[in-house]
Amino acid sequence: MNRPIESPTLAADPRLETLYRRPGFLIRRAHQIAMDMFIEACAPVDMTPSQYGVLYILQHIGPLSQIGVARLIGLDRSTAALVVKLLTERGHVMKAPSALDARKVEIAITPAGSQVLKQAAKLANREMKQLLAPFSESEGQMFLSLLEKFVAHHNDTTRVSIVGRSDA
Repeated sequence: MNRPIESPTLAADPRLETLYRRPGFLIRRAHQIAMDMFIEACAPVDMTPSQYGVLYILQHIGPLSQIGVARLIGLDRSTAALVVKLLTERGHVMKAPSALDARKVEIAITPAGSQVLKQAAKLANREMKQLLAPFSESEGQMFLSLLEKFVAHHNDTTRVSIVGRSDA
C-alpha cells in the first residue's frame, strides 16, 4: 500500500503526493478516465454511459417509470429526465401508460433502441477490457470486487443511491 506512485503524471511533483494518494482523488480520476474511454469507444453510436445504462435497464428489466430507471442506475431525477428526453427524440425509447396503472407513464425500449444497445454493448465490452488492461485477470476481478464492496458500503450515504431492485 505504501508503494511509490509509478505514474509519471501523478509523481511529477512530490509535494502533491498526499493529494494524489487520497482515495477520493483517485476515484474521481479513475471516473474521468473510465468516462472518457466509454465515450470514445461508443462514439460510433453516439452514446453516453447514462444513456447506455437506461437502455440496458429497459432491455433487461422491461418497461419502468422514469424514476424506477433512475433508481436502478443511480441517476438524479433531472439527469434521468434529460437522458430519457434525448433517447425519446432519437427513437430509442417510448413513453406509454403503465399496464398496471394508466395514470402512470412508463418508458420502454424500442426496436431501434435495442439495436443501438446491441451495437453499443460490443463497443462497451471492448472498452471494459481496455479499462482493465493494467490488471491481470485475477487482479481485475479483485479490483471489481473491491469497487462493488466500496459502493455497497457507501451506497446509502449518497444523495442518489442505487436501489438495485426492478420494482423500484
